[in-house]
Amino acid sequence: MNSLNLRVSSVKTGEHVKKNAEMRAALITLPKHHENCTVLSYCLELKNSKTIPEQVAAVKNIFKNICHDTQALQFLSDLYFHCPLKHPVRNQILKLLITAARLSTGAIDESAIVNALAQTLQSLVSQTKGETESSRWNVTITSMTGCFENFECGLKAFQICIAELFPFLCAAVQKYLTELSVLSSPSVRNEYYLYIHNAIRLLLCCVQEYGITIKDAHKITLTQLSMLCKQIVQDDEIPMDPRTNAGILLAHNAKLNANYEQFIQEVKLTKNPHEITLCVGVINTFDQHDFQQISADIRDICSKTDEIANAYSTIPNILLCATRALYQLSKLIHNFDLKAQANVAALDDAKLILRKLLIYAFSYLEHHMDSVRHMCRDLLRNIVAAASKIEFEFLLQKIYDACRSERLSLSMKCVVLQQTAAIMGADIIIRQCPEVFTHIFAQQLGRDFMVNNLFEALMYVSHQEINYEVWTNLWIKYLLYVASAQDERLPDIEKLIVKAVKYEPKIVQHIIENNDFDIPISTKLSVLWAVRKTGIKIDNFNDIMSKFSGPLLYSILSNSDETRIMALRLLVETNKTTEQLTLLECENLLLFLEYNANSQSPATRQKMLALFNKALMRCELNLLKQLKDRKPAKTNSDNTKTTTITTTTRNTGAIRKTIDGIGDDEPMQLQFLRDFIKKLVRNLFQGANFSRRSVSLQLLEQCIQICENCAISLDSILPRNTVRTLTVMLSDSYESNKKLAVNILKAIEKRSNCNLIEKRKYNLNLTNISKLLTSIRPTDSVTAAYQIEFYCNHNERIKNFSNYETATTNYNTINYVALRWLLQQLKSGLKIAKESLLRAAKLNPLYGILFAIKHLLKQLDFQALAQDITWRIIIAELILLCKELTNVVSPVVNSSSPEGHLPNDFSELPAEYGEEAASDIAGEGGKSEKDDGSSSEASCKILSAKSANIDLKNVKTTPQMVLLCAWRTVKEVSLILGEIVLRAPLQLSKLTEQFLITKEQLLEIGEHFKQLLAETKHRGAFEQAYVGFSKLCVRLWRLEVHDLSMLPMQWLRDLLAIISKDEQLNEKICATRRSAGVPFMVQALITAELQVGTTKALQYCMTHLLQLCAKQDQQQHETRSAESRTHAMNILRALFRCTDLNETVVEYVSDGVICAIRGYDAETWSEKNSATLLFSALITRIFGVQRTRDLDNLNVRNKMTGRVFFLRYPKLYDFFLAQLQEASELVQKQQKAHKLHSLLLMLSRLYPSALEGTESNLKLTEFIPYISNCASCPEMRTRYLAAKAVVALVSKDAMPAAILRMCGEIVISADSKSEPLNLNVLHGQLLQIYLLLKAVHQPDAELVGDIANTLRVFHEKSQLRNAVILKLMLDIFIELLESQSSLNNYPKETTQSLLHFTTYKELCNPELSFYYPVLRRSFYLYNLHTLRLTLTFDAILDYLLCPPLTHPTMQLEQAEVCLNIILLLLKPEEMDVFEFEISDEEQFFVNVLDVEMRNHLSTELRESKVLHVTLKELLQKQQYYPECIMKAYAILSFLYNFDFTLSQLLKESKKHTGDVKSAIAMCVERLVDDQGGIDSKFSKSCLEYLLEISQAWNPDCLRYKAAQILSHIAVHFEKALDKKKLSFCRLYIGLTLTHLMDDDFDIRDYTAEIVLNNLPEEVGMPWVVPTMVQRLFLQSIADQLETMRADDNYIMDIIKIIKETLTVGTGGSMDTNDDDGTATSNSSNSSDTSTTSDMDIFDKNEANVYAEPRKALLDAIVVFETTFKLRPRIINCLKEAKIF
Repeated sequence: MNSLNLRVSSVKTGEHVKKNAEMRAALITLPKHHENCTVLSYCLELKNSKTIPEQVAAVKNIFKNICHDTQALQFLSDLYFHCPLKHPVRNQILKLLITAARLSTGAIDESAIVNALAQTLQSLVSQTKGETESSRWNVTITSMTGCFENFECGLKAFQICIAELFPFLCAAVQKYLTELSVLSSPSVRNEYYLYIHNAIRLLLCCVQEYGITIKDAHKITLTQLSMLCKQIVQDDEIPMDPRTNAGILLAHNAKLNANYEQFIQEVKLTKNPHEITLCVGVINTFDQHDFQQISADIRDICSKTDEIANAYSTIPNILLCATRALYQLSKLIHNFDLKAQANVAALDDAKLILRKLLIYAFSYLEHHMDSVRHMCRDLLRNIVAAASKIEFEFLLQKIYDACRSERLSLSMKCVVLQQTAAIMGADIIIRQCPEVFTHIFAQQLGRDFMVNNLFEALMYVSHQEINYEVWTNLWIKYLLYVASAQDERLPDIEKLIVKAVKYEPKIVQHIIENNDFDIPISTKLSVLWAVRKTGIKIDNFNDIMSKFSGPLLYSILSNSDETRIMALRLLVETNKTTEQLTLLECENLLLFLEYNANSQSPATRQKMLALFNKALMRCELNLLKQLKDRKPAKTNSDNTKTTTITTTTRNTGAIRKTIDGIGDDEPMQLQFLRDFIKKLVRNLFQGANFSRRSVSLQLLEQCIQICENCAISLDSILPRNTVRTLTVMLSDSYESNKKLAVNILKAIEKRSNCNLIEKRKYNLNLTNISKLLTSIRPTDSVTAAYQIEFYCNHNERIKNFSNYETATTNYNTINYVALRWLLQQLKSGLKIAKESLLRAAKLNPLYGILFAIKHLLKQLDFQALAQDITWRIIIAELILLCKELTNVVSPVVNSSSPEGHLPNDFSELPAEYGEEAASDIAGEGGKSEKDDGSSSEASCKILSAKSANIDLKNVKTTPQMVLLCAWRTVKEVSLILGEIVLRAPLQLSKLTEQFLITKEQLLEIGEHFKQLLAETKHRGAFEQAYVGFSKLCVRLWRLEVHDLSMLPMQWLRDLLAIISKDEQLNEKICATRRSAGVPFMVQALITAELQVGTTKALQYCMTHLLQLCAKQDQQQHETRSAESRTHAMNILRALFRCTDLNETVVEYVSDGVICAIRGYDAETWSEKNSATLLFSALITRIFGVQRTRDLDNLNVRNKMTGRVFFLRYPKLYDFFLAQLQEASELVQKQQKAHKLHSLLLMLSRLYPSALEGTESNLKLTEFIPYISNCASCPEMRTRYLAAKAVVALVSKDAMPAAILRMCGEIVISADSKSEPLNLNVLHGQLLQIYLLLKAVHQPDAELVGDIANTLRVFHEKSQLRNAVILKLMLDIFIELLESQSSLNNYPKETTQSLLHFTTYKELCNPELSFYYPVLRRSFYLYNLHTLRLTLTFDAILDYLLCPPLTHPTMQLEQAEVCLNIILLLLKPEEMDVFEFEISDEEQFFVNVLDVEMRNHLSTELRESKVLHVTLKELLQKQQYYPECIMKAYAILSFLYNFDFTLSQLLKESKKHTGDVKSAIAMCVERLVDDQGGIDSKFSKSCLEYLLEISQAWNPDCLRYKAAQILSHIAVHFEKALDKKKLSFCRLYIGLTLTHLMDDDFDIRDYTAEIVLNNLPEEVGMPWVVPTMVQRLFLQSIADQLETMRADDNYIMDIIKIIKETLTVGTGGSMDTNDDDGTATSNSSNSSDTSTTSDMDIFDKNEANVYAEPRKALLDAIVVFETTFKLRPRIINCLKEAKIF
């Protein structure tokens, strides 16, 4: 049996496709006649099993004891057929029976097993015949198919029972067909098609296996079966798979009855395309002997199949069926042993068949259906193989000729050559088709993946055919030649080179040492990495790596992330993790860390971390090996000999690497580890960006672990400032960094066994911690929590707690004391809150202490705490405090408007919060804020990190502060209680001795959570309550105590009962805010049950909620209230969105969609809103998270074929069909169809399947007529959605026909005089034409003519003046004209139709488009296209310039289109127009212009004085909006007649917003470029302007233009520095450093390019990372100062400029004379300015989170110290900067 024709696996043929996975995961019940058995032990054992593994174990036990019970074997046989296919229990029985039959040991042998199975089969047949439900018959038949799946005993049992089974199966098919004839529901009919498929499939197996037996015993039944199969074959409603199997079955029957040739003759004469399955039957049943006899008939069958496929190629299932059949035929021809001597006729027929197959393969090799395309590719390979086997040279030559011709497309040539080369070899391909290299590879290698695949295939085959030298010259040199171009092809070329290295490793040296081509560094890195990673052995690889050290160094500093990562991979990754680190690797790793740790890209950062982890792992393994026999050296940190691996950059630009003091007494890996740690600690400087801090801390933690594993003394390896630096990191703004820092500190303290706080004299005490805990800034409380964690790490610090003497616990005393101290702080805050929540929100907001308590609890082992009653008491006290805290803050979070103010309420906080509403918060001295002069502090941003020193007593309490205190308190309370109930040992009975919480406390916490989730209105509060409640539910579900484990289910029932009540619901359950915490409560109860592996709560909940959503209960005939349905839909939304439930909710999706769509028709807005939210959640559940922002062009992953969708959710097919029919009727009655919008949204995400009609007959085409009718809906957006859905559902082949049908309807409506023209219907039809036309892409001439003539005739007859309709018609014409390069090939009538609206003067009337002005845009663009196709470029130029843009007749919309077109014509190719918001249609118009016309237009426009004058006038017009002003400035920057002055531009820049500033910056750049720099008297103004637009908060495009302008000024910096123009130098240095540290990588790279281009030629640095360029820039300044022999005062002024630029900012003042160079280093205010600056300006929530000014300052200090080390005054100045 051919597997291709029986693709539906046995798993898929279960009784219900959707439920197969669920069936295989469900427990097995006992067979029907064993259900009441209470005597047999094995029945009871299986019945009492609670899980599938237990049932499998029970089956094994039954089999072990089978010798003692003769009935056990029969029981296992019954159970085998009772289980669903692929069920674990069934699989286990199958294994046991197969093993027993093979071994035949004991009382069980093959005959006993066969008899037992046969008895079960007979019993199943007799039982099933008594059933009336077809589904029960299908269950039996499906179970029987298991006998044919590698089960020999099953086959023999089937043979014994064939007399009963064969008639039963035939009767089943007859039953299905009879019932199918009276069914109307498409989804139910689809189920019956599956039943038929299963039965026919099993019958086919029987005929193939027991054909002779059946023929002799069931001749009449076999005849009846043939009649049934013919009925199936001729019924085009039945999917293709059952029909195909029926056709194969008919062919087998004909062969059995010896009328095979007659059957073939009948098939040859068939004219019904649906009887192609008979051809498939013939192809799948003939063998080599038959072919020798009837080869001519087989040839005719092949022709018939090809004929039907070509005639009905637009029907997917027919084409796919034909392709499969022909593929099978090609496989048979290839496998047959055909010899000319034996049968010449058969050989000739085989050749004719191959020719026919080749034509077919070429015809559909590029078909849009993947399955057809891929099968034709395999068909082609079989053709070539068969032709080669029978020596059919003529056919092979035809293939070569086709590849040499221009008839085949590029992709087809590649596929044909690839398949041919696999059989014939590469050499013959190259000889026969030399254009493979001269044309295909030369033009498309690296650009087209098909060409890449061809090259790889030929290269691989060629490697096996020719010697190394020839292969290298032919393939490798060609790849290197292409790679040397270093264009967009490079990534693909490098992949091919890596694959070539794996074929032949010897080419590595050839690539690395090749001087014939300029090979990119990334290519060499890829090659070397492939060798190291795969472990390919090359003799001189170490020499190759040594010679490559220079390029490797520059690749580490490359400005390309990919190149740097490649270099790091080469250094780190090896075939063996134990390979020794070399000196070269150590040096380069340190260099990489210094300049790349601040990588902005998260992906690059993760790759870098992973590779550094591998490097440190290698280092650890190396150290363990070398230190295995050594004792740890006892060294004093002060006397330790330090060995460093450093990198410095000299002014020559070469990077020198020095190893200072490498001793012979310790391994190099230890020296590397020491230097690596030193660099990591240095990276933790104040002001380092997040990436540098995070990377350094993670790597430092791993280094400390290495020291621990290798027993290395930390004192000897850690820098002295390590602990101080890490202590500062506890205040990091990111909690992940705090966690890393505290873990490292604890590890160091543990390893050092000392009190680091006392030893290092750090200012870390309880007073400061308490201050942070009571801060209103959440980040401060997190810092305090981690400080407490570190503080409690050493037991000596227990004495610092005031209450340490009262501690009576023996377990973790310091944590107990700390927790007691925190509780005291918490009680103090609670006391204040009870008196005044306003004062508490400001002075002790509670949540900080609670966070610290939670953090401390997470560090404790609750199992150990349970042994101590002291801990039990403190936990109980904490639980009571949590409840009190919730009660205190509940008035805020339970408020209807907890965010601060009620609507229109601007009064003070209500008195119930603890203070009178009218009173202000006074200071400790009793003065009000207004009286004590602290108003500036009262209005400050108190949550800012820069307000840490403000006295909060003088700050006025705001509603936001109260809310912050309230909701975060609830959050921390919920998380603490959740942590306790999840981890704390529970007192389940009075006999339990070790516990932390009692059963009563657990229940109290549960009630507390229920109250929070039911009453809380603040989302943040109830979301965190959900987290805690989830932990409680998980604990309850896991408990073995029945009353507690059933509690979640009871809570769920109670909650659903409350929601289900018809009367007014409990007021405490929020009916707004999407039911607030109620959905979260249900979600917690249900998801927690998944932890114990059951879904009873989910099933109960979903069933009840779906019933609630129905307006009328079908069973009780009760109508639920709208509020109940609203709650139900909100809960359903939460459950469908929940990722934890995943596939468990899939079976409820259909019902959920039905409820959501019906909810659109609700009477209340709250219910409608909930329905829309539920529908949105279901869309995400079905189609996945949306991957693009463009709703009109969804990613294919957010779509689904109709076949797959309705196989998953068959119930929706009938529902959608009924709802669309209802909506269509409402639309025709001009009534509103509320549910239509949601239906169209769902259907627009479906698309036709290539397999549509094969397995299922639920076709998408059934929806199209109704959707087309709905396209006349009154709502315009719904009409658009309807048209979009039509496009989605129509197959590509049927689109032209659909367009013509719409055109016909439009013409009929124009001719109809009896009915008035319905504009909604017309607009819907035009929308369908427009969107279908866009989907067609390249319409043929006939279709273009039909559409154009239709629209012209309609408009002439109707004389319609509706702006919306006319705009859409113009858009259709634009779409038609876009695809044309000339109108000469069209008939005159078509041309006139296309140009129809050029003579329609009414479109120029502004009144027509007054209310729909976008019509003007389309009309303008339409005219441009007609001019392009009919006249010369002068006509387009005149149209663009006349009338002028400022003319009264020129509308704003037309002016903007005109400006867009002009800008596109003038702009350079590399310029991005994204910021100008130019439409795709406008860009397409410019792109379709030929190059000559575009160049002429561009030249004329640049020289046009008229355009210049018009744009200048436009700038003065007040009526023009900013988009036009912006584009006008941008165009002016490209004109030859450019007369702006710098002062004018700077003045204009201050008037406009950011968008216009960007265009003005283009004019400034033009001005600077024209002047060859900038005039000295304007230089300061220009640089100040650049400073203004370079600020971090400006748009990226504006800052990028500032960098572009800076490139024109950079050439003057050297002269300005030489002439001591300090103001110029100050601004230029500041701008350059600012751009090198910009948040946008494009700006950094562009500025880096500026700096490198202006460095001396002898530096010789390639494009490098901006961090390195920053160092080079500073070095170049120092070098120039040294060259010009500048005095100390001038050098110190430059140093101060750099320092102030990096601290105060470029805009800060400096007390120096401007340009005379006479300023001294004793400026009075410079030091004060620097000391008061805030270095911590870039951090989370800032505009620039990348910049590291302190790193640049440290670089400057190092550079100037190195350059001027012999000048004391400068060194002293640098020391002051270093102290700063």
